[in-house]
Amino acid sequence: MVLSDLLQNIIGGVTVGATYGLIGLGVVFLWQSIERINFANISSAMLAAYLFYTFYTQLHLGFLVAFVVSIAIIAAYGLALRHLVLEPINRHGGDKLEFVVATLMLCTFWLSVVKVLYGGIAKPFPPVFGEATSFVQIGSISIPSVYFWIFFVVLVLVLVLYVLLQRTMIGKMFRATAQNKEMASLVGINVGMTTSLAFMLSTSIVGIAGILLAPIYFVSLDLGGGPIGVKGFAAAVMGGLIDPLGTILGGLSIGLIENFSTLFISSAYKDVISFVVLVVVLVWKPRGIFNWTTKGD
Repeated sequence: MVLSDLLQNIIGGVTVGATYGLIGLGVVFLWQSIERINFANISSAMLAAYLFYTFYTQLHLGFLVAFVVSIAIIAAYGLALRHLVLEPINRHGGDKLEFVVATLMLCTFWLSVVKVLYGGIAKPFPPVFGEATSFVQIGSISIPSVYFWIFFVVLVLVLVLYVLLQRTMIGKMFRATAQNKEMASLVGINVGMTTSLAFMLSTSIVGIAGILLAPIYFVSLDLGGGPIGVKGFAAAVMGGLIDPLGTILGGLSIGLIENFSTLFISSAYKDVISFVVLVVVLVWKPRGIFNWTTKGD
């Protein structure tokens, strides 16, 4: 074992973990707004990747156009989830459990639809972030150039989200609605619009994460749930479902654990180890390891 191997695995773990943190942010954002776990949100990563693949590779749209149109459709998907799933359940007296089951079934539905339309074989992601064989040499460390693009996009997106949530009126509306919907409504905040924006932003974040993960995991059904979705959810749990920074740190931790378990044990166990981490956190620190928003256990 040499230092270059350790550094290479740290860089790879941080890069992939950052995208897990993005998926977790989608979970956290919706939980803060309506206190619901939306499993259909996880399918946004797969849908965005396939949409981008279709627009860029098959319809030959430019990168920017394909990206914007894909994320716009995913944002509309989020809005549809609110009006076609959440609201009908609420009107008929349903609660959190019914919403969880409905979105879980919807996630399974999209997996089946994509399998019928595109087949179950993974498709190579177009080299918009650089060729798969393109590496940057730093000393004795070879880093895939795509990692730099992924980390850069994640960093910019996290900064934009921070400014949006902490420094703008929209962010104040989100926080007020999350804390007390009735009081927010009394002071003139449009709770319905805020909830719609939360759904749209949540699915959009996960959709961007899906496009960023596709160069690593290919355009595949794996992006629509399974291990990747669980790792994003685990990142959110490590942040206590309420702490955005804690969620990003949770994603980074999972990425590092995944890479080092591959390095020291076997790649066959990396998903199992991630699941074990999720269970341990839920049992040992149900409010999250990286949750500084609330105090105490």
